[in-house]
Amino acid sequence: MTIKEYIDAGLQHLHVYSEGFSDLLYFLALVIIMGIITWIVHILTRQWLARIVMKLTKRTSTNWDDLMFDQRFFNRLGLLISPIVTLVVFRAYDWTGINILMICINIWITISFLLIISSVLDGINRIYESYPVAKNRPIKVFIQVIKIFFYCATTIIIISILLDKNPATLLAGLGALSAVLMLVFKDAILGFVAGIQLISNRMVNIGDWIVMPGSNADGDVIEINLTTVKVQNWDKTISTIPTYKLVSESFTNWRGMQEAGGRRIKRSVNIDIYSVHYLSDEDLENLKQSSLLKNYIENKQREINEYNARVVNPLDKRRLTNLGTFREYMEAWLTANPDINLNMTHMVRQLQPTATGIPLEIYCFTASTQWLVYERAQADVFDHLFAILPLFKLKVFQYPTNMEWMEGA
Repeated sequence: MTIKEYIDAGLQHLHVYSEGFSDLLYFLALVIIMGIITWIVHILTRQWLARIVMKLTKRTSTNWDDLMFDQRFFNRLGLLISPIVTLVVFRAYDWTGINILMICINIWITISFLLIISSVLDGINRIYESYPVAKNRPIKVFIQVIKIFFYCATTIIIISILLDKNPATLLAGLGALSAVLMLVFKDAILGFVAGIQLISNRMVNIGDWIVMPGSNADGDVIEINLTTVKVQNWDKTISTIPTYKLVSESFTNWRGMQEAGGRRIKRSVNIDIYSVHYLSDEDLENLKQSSLLKNYIENKQREINEYNARVVNPLDKRRLTNLGTFREYMEAWLTANPDINLNMTHMVRQLQPTATGIPLEIYCFTASTQWLVYERAQADVFDHLFAILPLFKLKVFQYPTNMEWMEGA
């Protein structure tokens, strides 16, 4: 090859390299232009449009527009408007021939559209939760199902953009992947079905107090979504329970107690069997001084005297016992107690005697379901019970302490 041929070949390669370099500069210039346009439109949408709309929504009497059009909505709206304006500018100047930029813009528009829909759905959920009916009929499960549908549709559209294929063609090929999709979304599918059952049957509502020992949950339900139910325990920890477990496993819902207006007291005290005896005339005169027992003792004495008048054998005669009189006293005391709900069952009863004495059970309901009020009312009942027992010459059974053994010795 001659020197002239070498020179001509070198010039030809240089021309090719210069054309490639100019194409690269052209591409970088378009990227910079796209970035500038995007930044300007995004700032205008976030700052100016957001301020105008937010001022208009604050002037309205309703608050649904405030919940719908929050700052996050306008941030995502700016992400959608920016690529659309960029696409219009590119088409106006016939810059659409650069395939990679058009792919990026189309994907950008698709994702931004998904974010806008997600923000709108969140706004609808916030509006719905502002109404009292949302406590019994939450729609967050259905909102999340709709979101999953749009996420899947967006994924298919993005893949079709990258592969330059029709989305319908991709959908036709998903039949073979249905088993894989069902495995991937197993918890979501189970949670969706369980969520519908929970909501339609009112098994659990937001604000309900539930107890589920298997999941270490004992507190108020604060959230019900597609896959989990969140419970804030009384120690302020959060237990997360799969939604389908509330359908497949047992749990206790205390909503019935809260709606009934009374919380149950069911506690027993073991009475020493050896302290049970008949009341003497002196004991009866002392106990008659109580306004709660006066009518009971007088009526009972009259009934017993009439019965005993017909009985000759002393073994067959009837007498009042300290334990029976004490039961009547406690029932009268509960009836007079303003902390007890008299519209619900209340009684003092004996249970089966055991090796630790005779269980005397207090069964009643407090007038308030609040925890603190309930515990205070329950403590007042048993404070009074333990203090009044000696006046009836009754003793509570308890195992002897070391001091009692020493005193006995």
